[in-house]
Parts: sequence; C-alpha cells; structure tokens
Amino acid sequence: MQNSDVYSRLNRTLVFACLVAAMIGCTGIDLDTVNPEGVNLSGQWLVDFSDSDLVPDLRNRPQGKPSRRVQGSVNQEALRVADGSALAFIAHDFQVLRADKLTIEQNIDSMGLDYQPGVYRDVTWGERQRGLWEVLAGWEEQQLVIISKARNMRVEERLQLVSPDLLEVRVYIDAGGEQLEFLRVFNRQP
Repeated sequence: MQNSDVYSRLNRTLVFACLVAAMIGCTGIDLDTVNPEGVNLSGQWLVDFSDSDLVPDLRNRPQGKPSRRVQGSVNQEALRVADGSALAFIAHDFQVLRADKLTIEQNIDSMGLDYQPGVYRDVTWGERQRGLWEVLAGWEEQQLVIISKARNMRVEERLQLVSPDLLEVRVYIDAGGEQLEFLRVFNRQP
C-alpha cells in the first residue's frame, strides 16, 4: 500500500471522527443547576392573549395509524396509546399551552408551577423522571430550560423574564415528526 493511500484513509477516518464528535456535542445541552443572580420567576402571571400565539386544540387533531400493542409496563402501554396522537398527549401534559394564569414559586434548586386551568407541576434542576418523561431542567444564561423526552416526542420549554413584569414562555414541540413552536406571554400581577 502506498503512503498516499494510507494518508487518504487516515484523513477520511479523522474527518469521520470529527463529524461524529461534533454531532454528539450538538445533541447535548449543558444546563446550569444554579439560579442566575437576579433572576426570580416567582409570582402570579396572567396570560397576555394579544402578544401570545393562538394555541390550537391539539387534543382534537387527527390521529395517525394505531400501533401494535406493546408488551410490558404501564408506561410502555401509555406510550403505545399516545403513539399516533402524540400532540394530544403533549397538550395534556404541558398545561402552559392553555393556561390563562400561572403561579410560580422558585427555590434555589427547583420550581413549582401552578397552571390555571391545569395542574400543579414540580420541576427540579438536573435530570429526573416525570411519569413517562425524562426531564432535564436548568439554566442557560438567563433562561430556565426544561427539556422533556419520551418515545417519538420532545418538548422544550424556555422561560425568560423580558422585564421584571413580563415573562415569555417559548414551547418547542417535536412529536411524531411534526414540529411546532408557540410563544406564551405572561404579565406579572400585583
């Protein structure tokens, strides 16, 4: 084998290794588990309908083909039921999409979110299991980022104070190959 063939193979291997490393680095997100100084999302927040995106009723969207029954745990069965109706499943689990009012209690390592209408939700910084969802929560600069993943579904929520009295919540959804993005804007109540 000639030196040029060896160098050519070596270069291709090196390029491939760099691409794989870059792809691995791009898929991960490094979130801080320490609250940024001066960022406190606590309070009562009322949705600003004029500045928020209109969120369609995702629960009534057409469903895809039902999948075959999955043997195993209750979690696997719930995922099977959600298969083909992932958006409906997400609309049920992510109350921020339809909440008119939001009450936040922020601590040093966690946050409580009370959605009205909706349910109360605890979020702890770091990685956790929440029902069917693998949840990663933490801070990226001044934004609280909550990433929830389940089979064929990914929801990313980004909460950011635009001003002391204005909270933006961006919700990015990837469900069964369909991508959606919604902006919910909330005003702090006295």
